[in-house]
Amino acid sequence: MLKLLNIPPKGLFWSAPSTVDSDFGHEDPLALDYLAQRVGFWLFSGFTTRTSRAQYYLVVLYGLRLAERAIRDHRYLGHDETRTKLFMRWECFWALATLESRGGTVDRGDDDAMRGIRGAKRWWSRGEAPLKLDFPLISRQIELGGLGAYLSSLREYKLVNKDSLTVTVAADEMLKAFWAEAGDYDTQTRYEEYALNALDLETSSIQRRHPQITLAGIGKRSRLSSIRSRIKQQHRLWDALFLRAGDDSTLPLAEGLIAADRDGVFEAEALLKGFLAGRWKVLPDGVSSKVEIALAFGRVARVLLSRFNRVYEHVYQNGLEVDFRAVAQASFPISEMSELRLAVSRLLKAKNAGEFRKLPAHGSDFLTLLSQLVDADAVKCLQSLLHFHFVVQRSRRGGGAWLRDENGKLAMRVEGYNGYKSPAAFPRLKLDVVRRLLTDLGKIV
Repeated sequence: MLKLLNIPPKGLFWSAPSTVDSDFGHEDPLALDYLAQRVGFWLFSGFTTRTSRAQYYLVVLYGLRLAERAIRDHRYLGHDETRTKLFMRWECFWALATLESRGGTVDRGDDDAMRGIRGAKRWWSRGEAPLKLDFPLISRQIELGGLGAYLSSLREYKLVNKDSLTVTVAADEMLKAFWAEAGDYDTQTRYEEYALNALDLETSSIQRRHPQITLAGIGKRSRLSSIRSRIKQQHRLWDALFLRAGDDSTLPLAEGLIAADRDGVFEAEALLKGFLAGRWKVLPDGVSSKVEIALAFGRVARVLLSRFNRVYEHVYQNGLEVDFRAVAQASFPISEMSELRLAVSRLLKAKNAGEFRKLPAHGSDFLTLLSQLVDADAVKCLQSLLHFHFVVQRSRRGGGAWLRDENGKLAMRVEGYNGYKSPAAFPRLKLDVVRRLLTDLGKIV
């Protein structure tokens, strides 16, 4: 007789994230973070801003493959709702195992810190007592946990099927070696049996010992830093994520990052300048065009955000309602107009600038803003920038502009923005994500 599975209510459904993370942060007044994510996608089409750890690819793949075995062994219904529920159980088990292997000393930012580290630490404890498994690892775990973060990338690389949560044969070799390399069949079998016990949904806890295995041993072999001592697995992931990348830019730019690291160059703007100059590798024309627009966008994004921050700070510090012209002159001084116009002109003249018009949101409005700024005076610059800000905010569930022109006075309508307190930075454009992947894969020391 089939075991009964607590099926989620009909109103709950699985929704895969888009190819790039497209959420707008409330501290992103001009949608520049969103646009930067899209520009980063042009450089590295297979990655998102959340796919920064190599071992996480294997953990997610293994969890999905283990869910398939649990469906067969426990005779669960073979639906994606079931796979999701089983994967979340695996994710909790793996998080506890990681903590067990480190004696609980894993904090945010640690090389072994998983998504949901704070939730896992609430449920892990020292000692020998069994550990609870059916706990919330992270709020909205389906979306914000490992599966939500890595699924779109795994599908981009054809490691997970496009229309389901099943793993493809392209991942077989990596998964056969998840616990140990080929030839150590006993280790693979024993570790998988232990993990499979955690996916029995009729149990709510897991023992810290299994015949000849400990929960700490599970964590030691699978935690995020473990890939750094697995040379063959590193090679397999390098092949899957870089050598078989579906675009023309991921591999040459990754090779450029490796060479740049040897020269001690890490910052995004310096990297893009070096790429464009052929400092570490001569890039094909198509890739150089992507780098050109990325560099031009990064400079425009930095200068636009700095100007917006000045506007916000000026109004905030001068009574929340300030003469519009005075704000314009303070925020767009004549001495700095050439910097703004040069940055805007370079982006508009970039070979692939028209790609912004193809974006699902904000791209066309962004180009319109730039065309208005090319030869505008301070007042016109402020008007155009605030209109773009209004359009961005209106798209966010009907939100309104934070600053509004009212009879010649610029009035603050939304307080609480803290971005103006820090210098506007050059966007990272996924370069940091790829650098960390390359570090995990032993390509960057």
